[in-house]
Amino acid sequence: MNTNDHPARLHSPSPADATSPVTADDAASSPTARRPHPLWRLPAYRRWFAADTADVVAVSLRTFAIPLLGLALSGSPFVAGLLVTIESAIGLTLMSVGGALADRHDRRRLMILLGLTGTVLSAAVTVMLATGTMRATTFAVAVVLFAVMNGLLGPSNDAMLKSLVPMDRFAKAQAIREARESCVELSGGAIGGLLYRIAGWMPFLASALLYLTSVFASLALPKRNGDGTDKDDSPSSPDVGKPSFLSQFVEGWRWTLTRRTVLAAIAQGAVMNVACYGSIIGVQIMLAERGTDAALIGLVGTATGVAALIGSLAAGWLVEHVPTGRLIILTFAVFTAAMLPLVFTDSYAAAVTCMAMASVLFPALNAGELGFIFGRTPDDMQGRVSTVFETTVGVPGALAPALVGWLLQTPGFGFRAVMLLVVLCAAAGLLLACLTPTRRIPLPPQWEQVEL
Repeated sequence: MNTNDHPARLHSPSPADATSPVTADDAASSPTARRPHPLWRLPAYRRWFAADTADVVAVSLRTFAIPLLGLALSGSPFVAGLLVTIESAIGLTLMSVGGALADRHDRRRLMILLGLTGTVLSAAVTVMLATGTMRATTFAVAVVLFAVMNGLLGPSNDAMLKSLVPMDRFAKAQAIREARESCVELSGGAIGGLLYRIAGWMPFLASALLYLTSVFASLALPKRNGDGTDKDDSPSSPDVGKPSFLSQFVEGWRWTLTRRTVLAAIAQGAVMNVACYGSIIGVQIMLAERGTDAALIGLVGTATGVAALIGSLAAGWLVEHVPTGRLIILTFAVFTAAMLPLVFTDSYAAAVTCMAMASVLFPALNAGELGFIFGRTPDDMQGRVSTVFETTVGVPGALAPALVGWLLQTPGFGFRAVMLLVVLCAAAGLLLACLTPTRRIPLPPQWEQVEL
């Protein structure tokens, strides 16, 4: 479902994917349409892609290292899980505010500020870890600052894309982005594990360099207003009659939470995200506590990335041939079945196999369910609805790592208790999928006939 870092990326593509296929089809169907230029010939797109990719990889490396460093600095699995919870919960809570900010302010400047802040924070953590002056409490403060940065400034990257790419090429831009996400998921854990094996501060040094790359790429972007128009062509007078930030913020929440199908998807996603976060963080901390090589821990993420990449290749066919409601039920059923063996064994081979199997159908689920939701959302509500959806779905899952860390310390149960929680949450999500309005979502050609 919805995730933004290593657990999240597995289950949450950009909401804009929901509308991009329609745009591409409309452009292709026009007999008078000109043949579009390749995206890579657009300098602004290349610079945005470089900035966004640097940010995504930096986040992937950092989130891989946080629980491992938390465990190393504190010696407590609970603290390691709590740090992941802190970063995820704060980031997701602030995300809806960040989405509204991205709709009201210069997105280029927000992207530059994101890169500068990430560079400074990553460099500071690198120095403290390399000199041995980092303590668990100081590291927790750094994690909080990273979370605030991502929540308030992260949405600017997503919002900027629409102002740089022509609408007839937006579908292609989103397809490229999804392929990039799969590649990061595929390699992020392995690279993070190798860097961490060299030195605990290496992932943060790499993140600092990546954020600095993002700054230079963002500086090269054209100067534009929040609505995508060039500043030189826009009037200098202040906006007249523009709704206040608070009214727009509240409107986004009210609109999203008054749609029955969206509410059902939020309930399912929230429960399933607890299961997803619980399984990923539980396996990671369990292996780290057992002394497993960091590179091998990273390979678990690589295996799930391979599975997700395979699933993404089949996602288009599945969405076109299986009603979305049934696809949701099938995905949750496969995930529940894949997690069951880990209740009885904690072997490395079983963890890799089960985590990979659980990931295969999520790309199709995202393409179908999120495609329906955001395809039926008005254009002027896209930014706010997407961040409200991600926040409400993501916060319960973000709280799971702290519970996972506590359960891992339970005498006589440990990892088994974690996996029992995962299976119960997955089963609850499956039950909701069978009983709520999402089960009636049809094939894409009939989406317009179904209300949110």
